[in-house]
This record gives sequence, structure tokens and C-alpha cells, in this order.
Amino acid sequence: MKRLFGVFAAALLLLAVPVAAHAGQYKGKAKEGAGASKTMTATGTVKTVSADSLTITTKTGDETFAVDSKTNVTASGASHKTEAMKSEKKATQITDFVSTGDNVSVRYHDMGATKHAASVRVTRKAAKK
Repeated sequence: MKRLFGVFAAALLLLAVPVAAHAGQYKGKAKEGAGASKTMTATGTVKTVSADSLTITTKTGDETFAVDSKTNVTASGASHKTEAMKSEKKATQITDFVSTGDNVSVRYHDMGATKHAASVRVTRKAAKK
């Protein structure tokens, strides 16, 4: 019986060490991220869009976001267009997928003087004229 208890205690100890180490990883990441900017969301209608910026009209007014190659754009048909442009060795830009009048949801980081768009999701395309 004592031998069985000893084996059980050793197994429990072996399981506890990795769990404690894993928990310590999360604590360290929380401290690192404390200085990082918080991700926020804005929804509205696209007023203007260019290769490096996006302005939308929200309930509280116009908001402008910086856009770059790291900005993830989600829109209907965007994956097919992206693949086609990659096969032609052309770079995509936000203007390929987002147009004036589209309804969008923007996840962004407030960097103080600028707001950087991490992702832009087209929720409804503008009516074609």
C-alpha cells in the first residue's frame, strides 16, 4: 500500500511541475502586455479610403485609421481576388476590397496621435450605381 501511495505521489508531482511552469508563462505575458495599447472596435460607413488610410463615419463622428500591409481585410470575394493577384505577382491594397459607402467594422489600436487598423471587415457592400 505504501508503495502504491509513493507511485501516486510521484505521478502527481510530475504533473504539477509542468502546470506550475505553464501558469508562470501567462503571468509573464500579462506583465509584458500591460504597456501595449488596447484593441478597440469602431463601426460605420466608409467616407474615404486610400492605400494608407481609412475614414469612416460613426455615430459619434468621423474616425480616421492608418492602414498598412499588416492590416487584415475581410470582405466577400476577397480571398479569391487575393489569390488571383498573388498568381499575377501583384500586391493587394485595401482599395481593392473596400469602397466608399461600404459598412465596415474596424478593430484598431489607439497609438496616441494615430489609430492603426489591425483589421477591417466589410459587413455590407455599398449599393452599385
